Amino acid sequence: MGDESPYVLYGSYASYATAETRSYLRKKGIPFVERLPASRRFREYVRPTSENHRIPQLEAPDGTVVQDTKAIFDFLEERFPEPAAYPPGPRQQLVVRLFEVLLEAELGRVAWHYRWNFMDENYGFVGREFGRSFKPQGTNEELDHYGSLIAERMEGKRAGLGDSPALRPVLEQIYFEVLDILEEHFTTLPYLFGGLPTIADHVLMGSLFGHLARDPEPSQLMKTRAPRVFRWTEHMNTPEIQSPEFAETEMEYLAGDEVPKTVLSLLRLCITDVAPSLVRSGELYNAWVDEHADLPPRSVISPDGFDEAVVGKFDAELRGVPVPMGASTYLLWVLQPGLDWFATQGETDREAGREMLSACGGDALLDITLRRPLTRVGSRMAVA
Repeated sequence: MGDESPYVLYGSYASYATAETRSYLRKKGIPFVERLPASRRFREYVRPTSENHRIPQLEAPDGTVVQDTKAIFDFLEERFPEPAAYPPGPRQQLVVRLFEVLLEAELGRVAWHYRWNFMDENYGFVGREFGRSFKPQGTNEELDHYGSLIAERMEGKRAGLGDSPALRPVLEQIYFEVLDILEEHFTTLPYLFGGLPTIADHVLMGSLFGHLARDPEPSQLMKTRAPRVFRWTEHMNTPEIQSPEFAETEMEYLAGDEVPKTVLSLLRLCITDVAPSLVRSGELYNAWVDEHADLPPRSVISPDGFDEAVVGKFDAELRGVPVPMGASTYLLWVLQPGLDWFATQGETDREAGREMLSACGGDALLDITLRRPLTRVGSRMAVA
Protein backbone atom coordinates (compact mmCIF):
# COMPACT_ATOMS: atom_id res chain seq x y z
CA MET A 1 0.00 0.00 0.00
CA GLY A 2 1.31 3.45 -0.89
CA ASP A 3 1.56 6.37 1.50
CA GLU A 4 -1.42 8.03 -0.17
CA SER A 5 -3.67 5.13 0.77
CA PRO A 6 -6.19 5.48 3.60
CA TYR A 7 -6.03 3.53 6.80
CA VAL A 8 -8.08 0.32 6.72
CA LEU A 9 -10.26 -0.66 9.67
CA TYR A 10 -11.11 -4.35 9.77
CA GLY A 11 -14.18 -4.86 11.91
CA SER A 12 -17.91 -5.36 12.10
CA TYR A 13 -20.95 -3.32 13.07
CA ALA A 14 -21.92 -6.09 15.49
CA SER A 15 -18.54 -5.77 17.21
CA TYR A 16 -18.24 -4.03 20.58
CA ALA A 17 -14.65 -2.89 20.14
CA THR A 18 -14.95 -1.91 16.47
CA ALA A 19 -17.54 0.69 17.49
CA GLU A 20 -14.92 2.39 19.65
CA THR A 21 -12.30 2.55 16.92
CA ARG A 22 -14.73 3.59 14.18
CA SER A 23 -16.03 6.61 16.08
CA TYR A 24 -12.47 7.66 16.94
CA LEU A 25 -11.38 7.55 13.30
CA ARG A 26 -14.41 9.55 12.21
CA LYS A 27 -14.18 12.26 14.87
CA LYS A 28 -10.45 12.61 14.26
CA GLY A 29 -11.02 13.07 10.54
CA ILE A 30 -8.56 10.29 9.72
CA PRO A 31 -8.99 9.00 6.15
CA PHE A 32 -10.01 5.36 6.37
CA VAL A 33 -12.09 2.66 4.78
CA GLU A 34 -13.74 -0.21 6.61
CA ARG A 35 -13.49 -3.82 5.56
CA LEU A 36 -14.85 -7.05 6.97
CA PRO A 37 -12.76 -9.88 8.41
CA ALA A 38 -14.05 -11.91 5.46
CA SER A 39 -11.82 -9.87 3.12
CA ARG A 40 -8.92 -11.60 1.41
CA ARG A 41 -6.47 -8.97 2.63
CA PHE A 42 -7.43 -9.69 6.23
CA ARG A 43 -7.03 -13.42 5.80
CA GLU A 44 -3.81 -13.33 3.81
CA TYR A 45 -1.93 -10.38 5.34
CA VAL A 46 -3.51 -8.70 8.37
CA ARG A 47 -4.29 -11.74 10.46
CA PRO A 48 -0.93 -13.47 9.82
CA THR A 49 0.90 -10.21 10.55
CA SER A 50 -0.78 -9.65 13.91
CA GLU A 51 -1.01 -13.38 14.64
CA ASN A 52 -4.49 -12.63 15.93
CA HIS A 53 -7.96 -13.14 14.48
CA ARG A 54 -9.75 -10.69 16.75
CA ILE A 55 -11.24 -7.43 15.56
CA PRO A 56 -10.81 -4.55 15.27
CA GLN A 57 -7.49 -4.41 13.50
CA LEU A 58 -6.04 -1.39 11.73
CA GLU A 59 -3.75 -1.43 8.73
CA ALA A 60 -1.75 1.76 8.23
CA PRO A 61 -0.79 3.01 4.76
CA ASP A 62 2.74 1.62 5.24
CA GLY A 63 1.37 -1.86 6.00
CA THR A 64 1.77 -1.65 9.79
CA VAL A 65 -0.94 -3.69 11.51
CA VAL A 66 -2.27 -2.77 14.97
CA GLN A 67 -4.64 -5.08 16.84
CA ASP A 68 -6.76 -4.01 19.86
CA THR A 69 -8.63 -0.77 20.42
CA LYS A 70 -6.33 0.59 23.14
CA ALA A 71 -3.28 -0.07 20.98
CA ILE A 72 -4.99 1.60 18.01
CA PHE A 73 -5.87 4.68 20.10
CA ASP A 74 -2.26 5.04 21.24
CA PHE A 75 -0.89 4.45 17.74
CA LEU A 76 -3.14 7.06 16.12
CA GLU A 77 -3.13 9.67 18.89
CA GLU A 78 0.60 10.06 18.40
CA ARG A 79 0.17 10.54 14.65
CA PHE A 80 -2.98 12.65 14.75
CA PRO A 81 -2.68 14.77 17.89
CA GLU A 82 -5.38 17.29 16.93
CA PRO A 83 -8.01 17.55 18.20
CA ALA A 84 -6.57 15.93 21.30
CA ALA A 85 -8.68 13.06 22.62
CA TYR A 86 -7.40 13.66 26.15
CA PRO A 87 -8.54 16.95 27.71
CA PRO A 88 -5.86 19.32 29.06
CA GLY A 89 -7.25 19.67 32.58
CA PRO A 90 -5.44 17.28 34.95
CA ARG A 91 -8.61 16.23 36.79
CA GLN A 92 -10.47 15.86 33.50
CA GLN A 93 -7.68 13.78 32.01
CA LEU A 94 -7.46 11.59 35.09
CA VAL A 95 -11.14 10.71 34.78
CA VAL A 96 -10.81 9.98 31.06
CA ARG A 97 -7.83 7.70 31.65
CA LEU A 98 -9.62 5.83 34.43
CA PHE A 99 -12.76 5.55 32.30
CA GLU A 100 -10.72 3.68 29.69
CA VAL A 101 -10.77 0.68 32.00
CA LEU A 102 -13.73 1.43 34.31
CA LEU A 103 -16.33 1.79 31.55
CA GLU A 104 -15.24 -1.48 29.97
CA ALA A 105 -15.34 -3.29 33.29
CA GLU A 106 -18.73 -1.81 34.23
CA LEU A 107 -20.60 -2.20 30.96
CA GLY A 108 -19.01 -5.29 29.39
CA ARG A 109 -21.24 -7.71 31.31
CA VAL A 110 -24.27 -5.50 30.68
CA ALA A 111 -23.66 -5.56 26.93
CA TRP A 112 -23.15 -9.34 26.93
CA HIS A 113 -26.34 -9.88 28.93
CA TYR A 114 -28.56 -7.84 26.66
CA ARG A 115 -27.20 -9.51 23.55
CA TRP A 116 -27.10 -13.17 24.54
CA ASN A 117 -29.81 -13.51 27.19
CA PHE A 118 -32.51 -12.19 24.84
CA MET A 119 -32.07 -14.62 21.99
CA ASP A 120 -35.72 -14.61 20.90
CA GLU A 121 -35.73 -10.82 20.62
CA ASN A 122 -32.22 -10.34 19.23
CA TYR A 123 -31.02 -13.33 17.31
CA GLY A 124 -32.76 -12.72 13.99
CA PHE A 125 -30.83 -9.46 13.81
CA VAL A 126 -27.59 -10.22 15.66
CA GLY A 127 -26.99 -13.70 14.27
CA ARG A 128 -27.22 -12.54 10.68
CA GLU A 129 -25.13 -9.48 11.46
CA PHE A 130 -22.30 -11.80 12.46
CA GLY A 131 -23.02 -13.99 9.46
CA ARG A 132 -22.55 -11.08 7.07
CA SER A 133 -19.12 -10.44 8.57
CA PHE A 134 -18.02 -13.80 7.20
CA LYS A 135 -20.17 -14.09 4.06
CA PRO A 136 -21.47 -10.62 3.16
CA GLN A 137 -23.68 -11.73 0.26
CA GLY A 138 -24.71 -15.03 1.83
CA THR A 139 -28.24 -16.39 1.95
CA ASN A 140 -30.13 -16.25 5.24
CA GLU A 141 -29.40 -19.93 5.73
CA GLU A 142 -25.67 -19.35 5.28
CA LEU A 143 -25.72 -16.34 7.60
CA ASP A 144 -27.56 -18.34 10.25
CA HIS A 145 -24.82 -20.98 10.06
CA TYR A 146 -22.08 -18.49 10.85
CA GLY A 147 -24.23 -16.72 13.40
CA SER A 148 -24.79 -19.98 15.26
CA LEU A 149 -21.03 -20.54 15.46
CA ILE A 150 -20.57 -17.15 17.11
CA ALA A 151 -23.49 -17.82 19.44
CA GLU A 152 -21.90 -21.10 20.52
CA ARG A 153 -18.64 -19.31 21.21
CA MET A 154 -20.41 -16.69 23.32
CA GLU A 155 -22.29 -19.42 25.18
CA GLY A 156 -18.92 -20.67 26.33
CA LYS A 157 -18.35 -17.36 28.13
CA ARG A 158 -21.50 -17.67 30.23
CA ALA A 159 -19.93 -19.42 33.21
CA GLY A 160 -16.91 -17.15 33.27
CA LEU A 161 -19.11 -14.06 33.33
CA GLY A 162 -21.09 -15.46 36.24
CA ASP A 163 -24.41 -15.30 34.44
CA SER A 164 -27.23 -16.26 36.80
CA PRO A 165 -30.90 -15.42 37.43
CA ALA A 166 -29.77 -13.34 40.41
CA LEU A 167 -27.22 -11.33 38.38
CA ARG A 168 -29.45 -10.41 35.44
CA PRO A 169 -31.64 -7.83 37.23
CA VAL A 170 -28.48 -6.25 38.64
CA LEU A 171 -27.07 -5.79 35.14
CA GLU A 172 -30.36 -4.33 33.96
CA GLN A 173 -30.38 -1.88 36.88
CA ILE A 174 -26.85 -0.79 35.98
CA TYR A 175 -27.97 -0.19 32.38
CA PHE A 176 -30.87 1.97 33.54
CA GLU A 177 -28.68 3.96 35.92
CA VAL A 178 -26.07 4.63 33.25
CA LEU A 179 -28.77 5.67 30.79
CA ASP A 180 -30.34 8.04 33.31
CA ILE A 181 -27.02 9.71 34.11
CA LEU A 182 -26.10 10.12 30.45
CA GLU A 183 -29.56 11.30 29.44
CA GLU A 184 -29.22 14.14 31.93
CA HIS A 185 -25.68 14.86 30.76
CA PHE A 186 -26.46 14.94 27.04
CA THR A 187 -29.31 17.37 27.66
CA THR A 188 -26.78 20.18 28.10
CA LEU A 189 -23.46 18.92 26.70
CA PRO A 190 -22.61 17.08 23.46
CA TYR A 191 -19.74 15.01 24.92
CA LEU A 192 -18.57 13.99 28.37
CA PHE A 193 -16.25 16.96 28.82
CA GLY A 194 -17.77 19.66 26.65
CA GLY A 195 -17.52 20.33 22.94
CA LEU A 196 -14.91 17.72 21.95
CA PRO A 197 -15.08 13.92 22.20
CA THR A 198 -12.58 12.21 24.48
CA ILE A 199 -11.20 8.69 24.48
CA ALA A 200 -13.83 8.00 27.16
CA ASP A 201 -16.62 8.94 24.73
CA HIS A 202 -15.20 6.45 22.23
CA VAL A 203 -14.89 3.74 24.89
CA LEU A 204 -18.57 4.27 25.73
CA MET A 205 -19.42 3.57 22.11
CA GLY A 206 -18.32 -0.03 22.50
CA SER A 207 -21.18 -0.95 24.79
CA LEU A 208 -23.68 1.78 23.96
CA PHE A 209 -23.51 1.47 20.17
CA GLY A 210 -21.86 -1.86 19.42
CA HIS A 211 -24.50 -3.74 21.43
CA LEU A 212 -27.05 -1.63 23.27
CA ALA A 213 -28.15 0.88 20.62
CA ARG A 214 -28.38 -1.70 17.83
CA ASP A 215 -29.57 -5.01 19.28
CA PRO A 216 -33.38 -4.99 19.30
CA GLU A 217 -34.08 -5.52 23.02
CA PRO A 218 -31.68 -2.97 24.57
CA SER A 219 -32.13 -0.54 21.67
CA GLN A 220 -35.84 -0.24 22.36
CA LEU A 221 -35.11 0.42 26.03
CA MET A 222 -32.55 3.10 25.14
CA LYS A 223 -34.85 4.84 22.67
CA THR A 224 -37.73 5.05 25.12
CA ARG A 225 -35.81 5.70 28.35
CA ALA A 226 -32.89 7.80 27.05
CA PRO A 227 -33.52 9.13 23.52
CA ARG A 228 -30.73 11.70 23.84
CA VAL A 229 -28.27 8.89 24.50
CA PHE A 230 -29.45 7.07 21.39
CA ARG A 231 -29.06 10.28 19.40
CA TRP A 232 -25.55 10.66 20.81
CA THR A 233 -24.62 7.21 19.47
CA GLU A 234 -25.83 8.30 16.03
CA HIS A 235 -23.79 11.50 16.11
CA MET A 236 -20.67 9.69 17.32
CA ASN A 237 -20.69 7.85 14.00
CA THR A 238 -20.50 11.04 11.94
CA PRO A 239 -17.32 12.95 11.05
CA GLU A 240 -18.70 16.29 12.23
CA ILE A 241 -17.66 17.46 15.69
CA GLN A 242 -20.65 19.76 16.17
CA SER A 243 -24.06 18.15 16.22
CA PRO A 244 -27.17 20.05 15.09
CA GLU A 245 -28.45 20.09 18.67
CA PHE A 246 -25.29 21.82 19.91
CA ALA A 247 -24.45 24.09 16.99
CA GLU A 248 -23.73 26.96 19.40
CA THR A 249 -21.36 24.94 21.57
CA GLU A 250 -17.70 25.74 21.00
CA MET A 251 -15.55 22.83 19.89
CA GLU A 252 -13.37 22.88 22.98
CA TYR A 253 -13.15 21.22 26.36
CA LEU A 254 -14.80 22.70 29.42
CA ALA A 255 -12.69 25.48 30.89
CA GLY A 256 -11.16 25.49 34.34
CA ASP A 257 -10.63 21.71 34.51
CA GLU A 258 -14.36 21.31 35.16
CA VAL A 259 -15.65 17.78 35.65
CA PRO A 260 -19.46 17.83 35.27
CA LYS A 261 -21.47 16.44 38.18
CA THR A 262 -23.03 13.88 35.84
CA VAL A 263 -19.57 12.62 34.91
CA LEU A 264 -18.72 12.36 38.60
CA SER A 265 -21.94 10.40 39.10
CA LEU A 266 -20.90 7.99 36.35
CA LEU A 267 -17.41 7.73 37.84
CA ARG A 268 -18.82 6.99 41.29
CA LEU A 269 -21.12 4.32 39.84
CA CYS A 270 -18.22 2.56 38.10
CA ILE A 271 -15.95 2.80 41.12
CA THR A 272 -18.56 1.30 43.42
CA ASP A 273 -19.24 -1.63 41.10
CA VAL A 274 -15.83 -2.54 39.70
CA ALA A 275 -12.92 -0.78 41.44
CA PRO A 276 -12.55 -3.41 44.22
CA SER A 277 -12.05 -6.12 41.61
CA LEU A 278 -9.40 -4.05 39.81
CA VAL A 279 -7.53 -3.55 43.10
CA ARG A 280 -7.72 -7.28 43.79
CA SER A 281 -6.51 -8.05 40.26
CA GLY A 282 -3.46 -5.87 40.87
CA GLU A 283 -2.70 -7.78 44.06
CA LEU A 284 -2.97 -11.14 42.30
CA TYR A 285 -0.80 -9.95 39.43
CA ASN A 286 1.91 -8.84 41.86
CA ALA A 287 1.73 -12.22 43.58
CA TRP A 288 2.10 -13.90 40.19
CA VAL A 289 5.11 -11.70 39.41
CA ASP A 290 6.74 -12.76 42.67
CA GLU A 291 6.17 -16.40 41.76
CA HIS A 292 7.73 -15.87 38.32
CA ALA A 293 10.59 -13.58 39.27
CA ASP A 294 13.01 -15.31 36.90
CA LEU A 295 11.07 -14.52 33.71
CA PRO A 296 13.24 -12.60 31.22
CA PRO A 297 11.98 -9.29 29.77
CA ARG A 298 9.19 -9.50 27.21
CA SER A 299 8.11 -12.96 28.33
CA VAL A 300 4.61 -13.79 27.11
CA ILE A 301 2.35 -14.54 30.07
CA SER A 302 0.28 -17.19 28.29
CA PRO A 303 2.55 -18.96 25.81
CA ASP A 304 -0.42 -21.00 24.57
CA GLY A 305 -1.50 -17.88 22.68
CA PHE A 306 -4.30 -16.49 24.83
CA ASP A 307 -3.99 -12.74 24.32
CA GLU A 308 -5.86 -11.49 27.41
CA ALA A 309 -4.06 -13.56 30.02
CA VAL A 310 -5.60 -14.11 33.46
CA VAL A 311 -3.15 -14.70 36.32
CA GLY A 312 -5.56 -15.72 39.06
CA LYS A 313 -9.21 -16.13 39.86
CA PHE A 314 -11.21 -14.89 42.81
CA ASP A 315 -14.76 -14.53 44.05
CA ALA A 316 -16.31 -11.09 44.01
CA GLU A 317 -19.72 -9.52 44.45
CA LEU A 318 -21.64 -7.15 42.22
CA ARG A 319 -24.28 -5.42 44.30
CA GLY A 320 -24.53 -8.37 46.61
CA VAL A 321 -24.58 -11.04 43.90
CA PRO A 322 -21.60 -13.44 43.72
CA VAL A 323 -19.64 -13.29 40.47
CA PRO A 324 -16.45 -15.12 39.51
CA MET A 325 -13.61 -12.84 38.49
CA GLY A 326 -10.27 -13.29 36.82
CA ALA A 327 -7.23 -11.09 37.40
CA SER A 328 -7.08 -9.75 33.86
CA THR A 329 -3.67 -8.58 32.77
CA TYR A 330 -5.38 -6.83 29.87
CA LEU A 331 -7.42 -4.54 32.13
CA LEU A 332 -4.31 -3.81 34.19
CA TRP A 333 -2.41 -3.03 30.98
CA VAL A 334 -5.12 -0.54 29.97
CA LEU A 335 -5.04 1.03 33.46
CA GLN A 336 -1.24 1.22 33.64
CA PRO A 337 -0.64 4.25 31.34
CA GLY A 338 -3.15 6.32 33.31
CA LEU A 339 -1.39 5.53 36.58
CA ASP A 340 1.98 6.29 34.98
CA TRP A 341 0.63 9.61 33.69
CA PHE A 342 -0.78 10.51 37.12
CA ALA A 343 2.60 9.86 38.74
CA THR A 344 4.21 12.48 36.46
CA GLN A 345 1.84 15.27 37.49
CA GLY A 346 2.79 18.02 39.91
CA GLU A 347 2.00 17.67 43.59
CA THR A 348 -0.92 20.13 43.46
CA ASP A 349 -2.56 18.30 40.56
CA ARG A 350 -2.01 14.91 42.19
CA GLU A 351 -3.62 16.14 45.39
CA ALA A 352 -6.60 17.53 43.48
CA GLY A 353 -7.00 14.27 41.58
CA ARG A 354 -6.78 12.16 44.70
CA GLU A 355 -9.29 14.39 46.49
CA MET A 356 -11.74 13.94 43.61
CA LEU A 357 -11.23 10.18 43.55
CA SER A 358 -11.54 9.95 47.32
CA ALA A 359 -14.89 11.75 47.19
CA CYS A 360 -16.04 9.07 44.73
CA GLY A 361 -14.63 6.23 46.86
CA GLY A 362 -11.91 5.40 44.37
CA ASP A 363 -8.58 6.66 45.67
CA ALA A 364 -7.43 3.04 46.09
CA LEU A 365 -7.20 2.87 42.29
CA LEU A 366 -4.39 5.41 42.41
CA ASP A 367 -2.42 3.18 44.76
CA ILE A 368 -2.33 0.19 42.39
CA THR A 369 1.35 -0.41 41.66
CA LEU A 370 2.40 -3.18 39.32
CA ARG A 371 5.70 -4.67 40.49
CA ARG A 372 6.57 -5.41 36.90
CA PRO A 373 5.09 -3.33 34.06
CA LEU A 374 2.95 -5.04 31.44
CA THR A 375 3.58 -4.81 27.73
CA ARG A 376 2.52 -6.63 24.60
CA VAL A 377 4.65 -8.85 22.40
CA GLY A 378 2.81 -8.90 19.11
CA SER A 379 -0.75 -8.97 20.39
CA ARG A 380 -0.09 -11.06 23.50
CA MET A 381 0.25 -9.81 27.06
CA ALA A 382 3.80 -9.97 28.41
CA VAL A 383 5.94 -8.72 31.28
CA ALA A 384 8.21 -5.84 30.40
